[in-house]
Amino acid sequence: MTGSRTQRMVRWLFALLLRLTVLLLPTFILLAASLREPAFGNLMLWTGTVFQAAVCFLSFMSRGGWQQPLGPSVITLYLIALTWLWFAKPVDDWYTSLSKGLLLVTPLVVFGFQTLNETGAPRLRRANLLARRLADRKDWPGDLAACLTLPEVKALRAALGPDAAPALALLRDPRPEVRVAALAALEFRKDWRPGQAELVLQVAQSAEQPLIRAAAVTALGNLDDRVLVELLAQFLHDTSREVRRAAAEALLWDTDRRWSWIRFAVRRVLADPLFFNDGPLLADGQALCDEAVKDLTAWCAEKGHLAARAAQTLAAHYHRRLSDNLDQKTIAALRAQLADPHTPSGLRLELGKLLQHFQELDAPLLERLLEPSNPATLRLIACETLLTEQTDELLHNRAVSALRDLARLPNREIALATANVVQRRLGVDLGLGLGLPLPPVHSRQAAEITRRVLQWSMQNDEEDLEASSPQPVRL
Repeated sequence: MTGSRTQRMVRWLFALLLRLTVLLLPTFILLAASLREPAFGNLMLWTGTVFQAAVCFLSFMSRGGWQQPLGPSVITLYLIALTWLWFAKPVDDWYTSLSKGLLLVTPLVVFGFQTLNETGAPRLRRANLLARRLADRKDWPGDLAACLTLPEVKALRAALGPDAAPALALLRDPRPEVRVAALAALEFRKDWRPGQAELVLQVAQSAEQPLIRAAAVTALGNLDDRVLVELLAQFLHDTSREVRRAAAEALLWDTDRRWSWIRFAVRRVLADPLFFNDGPLLADGQALCDEAVKDLTAWCAEKGHLAARAAQTLAAHYHRRLSDNLDQKTIAALRAQLADPHTPSGLRLELGKLLQHFQELDAPLLERLLEPSNPATLRLIACETLLTEQTDELLHNRAVSALRDLARLPNREIALATANVVQRRLGVDLGLGLGLPLPPVHSRQAAEITRRVLQWSMQNDEEDLEASSPQPVRL
């Protein structure tokens, strides 16, 4: 660690010394020419030397001057020195001729290198070299996904300039490792020349390996062409879950501009029962535009898988917003939706889980959610929240009473969830494993736990009945 720090310090000092030498050289040339004049008689040459030194000093002292490129400063300082040397007319000898040649050739060379760099030729040459190294590579990782993070891939991504041709040339290679590496280097690329994006789309449509299709879809995540975006949206229905997730990430990051293009494709995939287990459509860290939120909220009122996945996607959107900023206005709007009985039940459930996660369920709202008119899952969330937080005795007793009602429902799934809350929050052993998931609904263990939680609810009723019955009076 110390050795690498020393090496960086040495390189920094060398670069600093080189920069100072190059920028101060014109001043020293003028100073030497002034000293060579007989009896220091060339006033214009001395004036030029002082002026040149002042310009260098201001260049060094200017804010951000050390971070500026060296080329423009070299061209300016050398041409100024050449002008002073030309009009001062010093002694015409070998030194004057050499100085004029040096002050003229140096900015021309720097200008040539600067122009060459602006054309992108060195960058293109480096990209071609890196692409050739990938094509010639023999030892590839056994896992195809590991090819996405190779150092050569990162270097090629950084070297690619306005032209993606070096990476696109690798797509003709029959080896899937080479094609995956090339597509990874094009990840979320912005600059596409005519026909290049269509070529990557053809690779995505024809590739057999899901990872290649996913990498090609990710490469096209910055497209602006509506036709190509609509074709890209077809991958939301791909047979591979990995490709579907890549398509959602590539399409939904910019819903402000694209939502009207992909709206029907999104609705179709949310309603498809084959993809119900995919969960929310949004990838981590993504958010939706207002128009998309309105459409998803409307879809939550429909039936089937569309309503469930639309609610999950909205919950993922609000989770992102609240993670970024616990905006009280947004929280108040979500509480109002949750409390409204006209809100679709699936959306209310997701909002209840979300607000419980962020601990934004206040006591009045929890008290309303305990009412029997609410769905059982929402009542269970309210019970667990009230039993977890420090509440008054009245709300605590109401939560326990609601748990008894839920335990008597003829639904084994609700009974298992109720047993989980009773065991964790009330300390009643009902046979659940600590830290383990709930048993399958149709298992023998689930039947036994259901019997126990029902028995618990009846025992509490018997105790209350005994406590409330009049006691005989002894004479």
